[in-house]
Amino acid sequence: MGMNYGAGIAYRQRAVEGTSPVGLVVLLYGTIVASLLRAQQALQENNTEKRVLELNHALAVIGQLQGTLDFERGGQVAVQLDRFYSVMRARVLQASIQNSQPILEELVRYFSSLKEAWQEVERSTMSVPGAALNRGDGAQGAVSL
Repeated sequence: MGMNYGAGIAYRQRAVEGTSPVGLVVLLYGTIVASLLRAQQALQENNTEKRVLELNHALAVIGQLQGTLDFERGGQVAVQLDRFYSVMRARVLQASIQNSQPILEELVRYFSSLKEAWQEVERSTMSVPGAALNRGDGAQGAVSL
């Protein structure tokens, strides 16, 4: 874990402090996608150490998401997400063992679309007037004033 990893973690912790639970999920999906993309790059560069590091990081984050599922309140959705995360973890391991670019691409697609879906949920649950106006991602006017 180089210096930039530590700095990245510190930055994310600060970013997380003011984040809603849904926003946190979006952040974690983004982290998984970033790790998978870096793993793809490492695969192209034949950098086994970096590939393994990135895929292990993706696995850890998926495990974290899976470990925080609330089956009491989440009901059927939590059960489905639990199954999904188990399948995704198996796919990450498979990609790692087989050095498979196609599986990594498939994983990036899955987690990117999930991230987008949760971003929609986040936008629709923002009830504070103007909350979405200064988010820095260009998505202005997501909340009607």
